Amino acid sequence: MENCVVREIKDFNRLVGLFLLASSMKDENAKNYSIEKMKIRWHNYKLFTVLEYNNAPVSFSGVYNYGNNLVRVCDRHFTNPDYRQKSMTKNVKEKLRPVVDWFIPYQTKWAKENGYDCFFSIQTPKKRNAIKRVVKLLDDNLGYKVLPGLYATCNPNSDLCWQNIAATTDKIYLPHKSIN
Repeated sequence: MENCVVREIKDFNRLVGLFLLASSMKDENAKNYSIEKMKIRWHNYKLFTVLEYNNAPVSFSGVYNYGNNLVRVCDRHFTNPDYRQKSMTKNVKEKLRPVVDWFIPYQTKWAKENGYDCFFSIQTPKKRNAIKRVVKLLDDNLGYKVLPGLYATCNPNSDLCWQNIAATTDKIYLPHKSIN
């Protein structure tokens, strides 16, 4: 979309309003965007970006450091509900695909230029087909492929932390298990 731009944001305080909006939503991930939780995570972001459409912020996500030269792109992704395409509805303002068209390409190029291997993840085994569809939509030159099994992207004792991942490398040093 020609009226979109990705902006790199270094100052946490410039994002507070967006985090407040995201944390006020009635969805299962809203708690992840609280000011307190984002402040705790902030020092591990190598890059944080906002997608603007017609100079208005519509989506955000970051490049989160996992150590061992590995980063997760599209970490803590949020898109304003007015711009989400959830079904065949005509109630969406504009057809935007922030993850596929903007964040993953932009953040992956940045990460590779800075010597990092990348991955992105989608929760739960039931959403495995979703991550496969995302990879098919991405430019092949980015180098993503869906890895077998599930990986613990946070506390391995939490079922929600076991996620499907697509990566630019096979060397992912995170806890791994097969899908039953």
